[in-house]
Amino acid sequence: LSRVTPASIGDGQLRRRMSEALPNGGCFVTPSIAAPPGIKPVFAASYPGSGARMTWNLIEALTGIVTGDDWNSNGWGKQVVSVKTHFPHAHGRQLDWENEIERAFVVVRNPVKAIPSFHNFLYEFQNKLENHSLRAPVNEWIRWRDNAFSVELQEWKKHISYYMDRFTPDKRLVVPYEDLTSEVTGPRVSQEMVRFFSEDPVVTPISEESAPCVWGTVVNYQSGKQYNTRKPLDKTIQYVGAYPIWPGSKRKGDKERPLTQAQIDEVIRVLQEVKVTARDRGEETILFLMQRYINEIRAEVTPDQRTAQDVPPPQTPAEVLAAAEQQQVAGPKTPEGARVQTAAETLAAKDGQPKAWSVGGGVVQAAG
Repeated sequence: LSRVTPASIGDGQLRRRMSEALPNGGCFVTPSIAAPPGIKPVFAASYPGSGARMTWNLIEALTGIVTGDDWNSNGWGKQVVSVKTHFPHAHGRQLDWENEIERAFVVVRNPVKAIPSFHNFLYEFQNKLENHSLRAPVNEWIRWRDNAFSVELQEWKKHISYYMDRFTPDKRLVVPYEDLTSEVTGPRVSQEMVRFFSEDPVVTPISEESAPCVWGTVVNYQSGKQYNTRKPLDKTIQYVGAYPIWPGSKRKGDKERPLTQAQIDEVIRVLQEVKVTARDRGEETILFLMQRYINEIRAEVTPDQRTAQDVPPPQTPAEVLAAAEQQQVAGPKTPEGARVQTAAETLAAKDGQPKAWSVGGGVVQAAG
């Protein structure tokens, strides 16, 4: 896709009050507008560390309508297409008008990824750093993990359980963060989102054909050398979608987030508990998702028995940043030509049998 400007499209095509659908699945993302009368907001819910701001941007771009949050930070109140929330987590807030919200869009992320991401946010906040700028050093993670991991794991479970209890399956869309950010499944998820939001008769999202382009613009965009920073879209610049470009936070620093065997076992036990609840209710989407996370953890997570007593003293943020930049200059340690094995390939190797993977019901599940 080539870059498009308002002048190159023509006034007639720009009158649509949202992201513009261009020929052959193209798009032109325009600033969102006020919600039309009679709109019924939905929850855009997620545990912290699961792409809430990215989801906010994507919903606005797909629908062309402003979104809000449970703190009413932009002042739009109920006149929004969705309300971003982390509730019932402590970093969320229960609305006094929540009974007026009849549907929910729920993003779920593997807790072994979501909880460390939340800790990175806390580290940045406590050290007055820009959001999505620097990962906490491993020693800080281990100290925090040994005090807070079990508590946050229960918060993660409480979050998904709340939306399972609060909304029936026909009133919610559950999307794995991993699928939302994947260059393979992300464009398809965006089309599923279009169908979900179009259930409100006053909401007219962009066409399903152009939804993947909007996904490429918002989740996976690149403007020159400026990659997606998870910040609100710059309203002074128009972007045209072009993908695939790998998504990713701009955080620097070591990605290692070790867990002890006891913590790994605890995560699997919690996932099993949610899976049993989903099975008893006949909710295959969540059942398959919990099993997928269990499989990934068993295939990819190696126990680490280090404790807070085994790690060096904390570093200052400046020292952490300097080390991260030095590592970035040195490049990855992966041998040249080597490729990181996927969870599916690892499991297939363990079983000695090839496995075909397909997308179904909003989650990636084993087909063989």
